[in-house]
Amino acid sequence: MKVAFDGIGENMVTFEANGVKAGDLVKVSAQGTVAPCAASGDVPLGLARGVREGLCGVQTQGYMRAPCASGVTVGFGLFACGADGKLAKGTSGRPGFVLDVDSAAGVCGILF
Repeated sequence: MKVAFDGIGENMVTFEANGVKAGDLVKVSAQGTVAPCAASGDVPLGLARGVREGLCGVQTQGYMRAPCASGVTVGFGLFACGADGKLAKGTSGRPGFVLDVDSAAGVCGILF
């Protein structure tokens, strides 16, 4: 790709991590704690950027490369996760704008 969107409006927040690994889409699971999105319809808070000593840095806004379901296309939509933890476009969830899709890798660039 000849253009880059990294850094647009990034916002990072630290949470306690409950079974999270870097690269997971995460949801709030308890006060001050995040867990991986693992149920269909989970609305992601953001993307886990790093996990260390039980704490997780979560990017909650800006451009991020996230695991996505097949069929996700460029454009605006509402996004929630499937049971596989991948982002899917639907009729409810968090509003966002997909800027690019790598179908072979199962990853999309989304701006939340």
